[in-house]
Amino acid sequence: MKKLYSGIAIMAISGLITNAKAQDVGAQIDALQNEILKMKEQMSKGSGDNKAYFKKGKGLSIKSSDGKYEFKIGGRMMYDLTQLVDYESGTHTMTQHETGNGFGAEFRRLRFDIKGKIGNGWAWVIQPDFAEGSANSKVRNVVIKDAFISKSIKGVGKFSFGNVKSGQGLYENTSSNNLIYMERPLHNEMMNFAQRMGIVYDTSGALGKQFHAKMGIFSGLESGLVQPIGDSGVAGNADNESEHYGASIAVHYHYKTDTPLVGGPLSTLFGYHFGYLNMSGSETYDTNSARANGVHTFVDKPIDIGNLTTADTHTFHGPQLSLIFNDALLLQTEYQIGKYTFDPEEVSSGVLSTRDDYNIYGGSIGISYAITGKYKHSGKKGAVGGLKCKRHCFVPKYQYEWIDANDFDDVGTGVGSRDGGGGAGQVHTMGFNHYFNSNVRAMLEYAYGEYDLDNARGTPSDISTLQARLHLKW
Repeated sequence: MKKLYSGIAIMAISGLITNAKAQDVGAQIDALQNEILKMKEQMSKGSGDNKAYFKKGKGLSIKSSDGKYEFKIGGRMMYDLTQLVDYESGTHTMTQHETGNGFGAEFRRLRFDIKGKIGNGWAWVIQPDFAEGSANSKVRNVVIKDAFISKSIKGVGKFSFGNVKSGQGLYENTSSNNLIYMERPLHNEMMNFAQRMGIVYDTSGALGKQFHAKMGIFSGLESGLVQPIGDSGVAGNADNESEHYGASIAVHYHYKTDTPLVGGPLSTLFGYHFGYLNMSGSETYDTNSARANGVHTFVDKPIDIGNLTTADTHTFHGPQLSLIFNDALLLQTEYQIGKYTFDPEEVSSGVLSTRDDYNIYGGSIGISYAITGKYKHSGKKGAVGGLKCKRHCFVPKYQYEWIDANDFDDVGTGVGSRDGGGGAGQVHTMGFNHYFNSNVRAMLEYAYGEYDLDNARGTPSDISTLQARLHLKW
């Protein structure tokens, strides 16, 4: 019996010891969990390590844990193939580059998007393009597109200083990454300011996701990072374009609502833009021309108002509208009016005809349908936001565009290198886009253009082209 009692006592003592050890282990686990919670809290307050990550369509980012500092690099590559299918012309003749075997190839865009944040709303952007240059040149130049410093103020918007786009129309405002067609319409090619040195204000979502406004003042050359002071005798300033100055503004309103009419959501984006450029009445201005069917590898530009050596001011403006039905059917249209004014003294001296102003008119309408995938608008940017596609999305498309610059037919020979005549044209484009995913797509387009080349420019020309593009963005 004594042995039995002794065994029970030993077991009881052992149990007490084991229980004590278990309590110690549990306390240790609780302590470790508390330490982990403290570490997470410290990281959320910004005392943790930086984060590096890749986001689809946004590039590679290195970001501080508090979000105030960031370095980001993305980019886009567009490889184009072009074939001149048919060409019928009277007296107007395209260059040998087009009329030879009719085949062209190029990297349309080869850009890196490099940007960053440096705390308290300050940021910067540099966007070099390695595919710029003349189509008939074997050497391409590196051109800096965007290059600016910006300051964002909560509730106010963003101010940008440098080489940046100011207020533009719908097509110019939409990134080339999100364009439905390979090239912007002819009227946009002839009437836009692209990037110029200046100061730009953008609401940038400060007034809500529905309303967007962008305005700026600028001077000098397009995509020119250096603006010299002086006259035409200064090297690099042969056209006196450093004396140009201008301003532009664009406003857009976006709303999305469910409607029984389309059996789903209806997204609407409409707006208006206005641009003004002062050329001092004695400057050469030679950027207003458009390539046949928008084909970028074409050197010849059948729509061309020439080098305007006595132009005083240039303005352009127009409305735009974009509709997305049920996230699938995209309709977009834009209309533009451009005007050039000349010094009245040039009229009285006989250099011009009988007027001191000449106009350009143009417009476009495009329709496309996402069989798979979803279209979206960017209300805070006033632009089409592209197609969201997980895998293998298919989009058929059609666009009609027109341009009329025949108002320049009676401009005197003393104001243009093309001996008067601007020309007019209309283009039908049809094709489809195949999205492998949101970042990779193939584009195929057939275009038929009819051009009325009055005066010394030549008789009407009909041009048919076939284009293909492989487009990557990251």
